Amino acid sequence: MNDKQNQKSADTEKLKEIPKWSRRYAQNRTLTTIVLMAIIMLFSMFVAGLVGFSLALAVAGFRKGSIILGCVGIAVLAVVLVATVKFIIIFLSKFGGKNRGLIDQLIEQRIYCKEGTASIPPPKITKKMRGLDYLLGAIGLIYILGVNHLCMVGYIAFKYQQPLIALYFVPAFVFEYFLLLRPKVGPLVLLWPILYAIHAILIVAGVPIFFTGNWGIWNTFIPLSGYAFLAYVIGHIYSRYALKKLKTTAHLQENTDE
Repeated sequence: MNDKQNQKSADTEKLKEIPKWSRRYAQNRTLTTIVLMAIIMLFSMFVAGLVGFSLALAVAGFRKGSIILGCVGIAVLAVVLVATVKFIIIFLSKFGGKNRGLIDQLIEQRIYCKEGTASIPPPKITKKMRGLDYLLGAIGLIYILGVNHLCMVGYIAFKYQQPLIALYFVPAFVFEYFLLLRPKVGPLVLLWPILYAIHAILIVAGVPIFFTGNWGIWNTFIPLSGYAFLAYVIGHIYSRYALKKLKTTAHLQENTDE
């Protein structure tokens, strides 16, 4: 009899962990973000490929003295740029402004349809906080483009390209996490800036984990996207563990009086 009561008491204590595992599960449902990142990366690579092809076509044409081929390259480049801008405008008109986050919801409903909904109310964001977020994003974009340009033209060694970007990105992302993302997003996402900072430290220490020459532009794209992808995948794996713990704990309710 005592053993049975002790078991019920232990199960009751474990039931108190349901809110904890529910919160951790909801914070780490990152598969939606992973899918969005993959879509953006594929779209960016597709556009970059078209731009690169049209530029190469134009340059090759003019170098060979073929005005027709050069003009065709320029025409293709113009069409690609106009089509890209038009697509972005149409996309923002449907999923921007008041509809911001709609595409996230559509993807999440598709991915997690069997698990239902689970979310944490986002923090209250004022207009000043949102404005600060846009300002940080604009400054970051200008800073990254500036560093990349100075590296490509030879004013800054490629060795310092990624570390210089890390000087802005790491504190900016950590600040944004505590300003806008917490508690809706779990702390595992901070693995992104942590890994990026470690990468920068290793480069400064002399480890040759960077590209040079025409490949130098990848010093920004690969670490930023790669570590982001890794951090969100780890978050997704942890969400599976949290869900398992949540289901196991919830089943204990049958053995208690609660």
